[in-house]
Amino acid sequence: MKSFFKTYWTYFVSFIIPLVIMTGVYLTQGIYWNSDASPLLGDGFHQYVIFDVALRNILHGNGSLFYTFTSGLGLNFYALSSYYLGSFLSPIVYFFNLSNMPDAVYLTTLLKFGLIGLSTFFSLTRLFKDIPKFLKLALSTSYALMSFTVSQLEIKTWLDVFILIPLIITGLHLLITQKKRLLYFTSLSILFIQNYYFGYMTALFLIFWYLCQISWDFKTRKSSFLDFVVTSFLAGMASLIMTLPTLFDLQTHGEKLTAITKLKTDSSWYLDIFAKQFIGSFDTTKYGSIPMIFVGLLPFILTILFFTIKSIRFHVKLTYAIFFTF
Repeated sequence: MKSFFKTYWTYFVSFIIPLVIMTGVYLTQGIYWNSDASPLLGDGFHQYVIFDVALRNILHGNGSLFYTFTSGLGLNFYALSSYYLGSFLSPIVYFFNLSNMPDAVYLTTLLKFGLIGLSTFFSLTRLFKDIPKFLKLALSTSYALMSFTVSQLEIKTWLDVFILIPLIITGLHLLITQKKRLLYFTSLSILFIQNYYFGYMTALFLIFWYLCQISWDFKTRKSSFLDFVVTSFLAGMASLIMTLPTLFDLQTHGEKLTAITKLKTDSSWYLDIFAKQFIGSFDTTKYGSIPMIFVGLLPFILTILFFTIKSIRFHVKLTYAIFFTF
């Protein structure tokens, strides 16, 4: 047991640090276990907790996972669950009831911040073996507590996406460099199943990220293209058990957003994107707000230094610069 803890204590710390910090943040707002103040905010109060209660009732034998008559003349609960309940921690609601469901949200939110830190530390350990452990812990904590996750914590299912993305990136690296496909296929399939909304955005991101990765050694890594395409396609096919019913439901009940006709919103300026690189830069989370991209000053500084390293070839820097532009 001692040897196990000695080997993996940093993984435990990477989980605990974000969890403890967010517990402290909640505490400053008067939110704690069984507190009068509620962690339910915005859509978390008006929409998500309703589905948590519905899932709790279903798990106790009261209702169906596929269809429910608790809303209007009935609706496809299974299709909606892919967005509102897309989390491997959702079954925890089984142990709660209507009166203490906010505690379930409180608990799962904290656990997810810890798991984001853990998955990121795992990925950094696999991808960058020579980086000191304390730096990996700093970077994993920065990622777990980036402005997007903290500002959007009311939509708790989105947090699962950031648990999976480091694993997907690690899996893609293993696919490119070692022809290992399992981690990439499994983590990407889970993401598509749990959250189609972020799934398609992640798919677009992975195309650009793949190009960045093969730019380091194009002659050797270009042979992974077929593996990348086929494995990604199979992950999409594996997720059809959830995404196909959701697609059919959206075709009949979905809403269309206003078409995007310009690069920036009416209330933003071109250089505002740089202001968002600093802590506390917050306008709103509503439509028209400037993207939440702050992940800490350390990653920001390291990103700038990346383009000054002479040992990195120009075409690699150019590929990453184009990626950042998009």
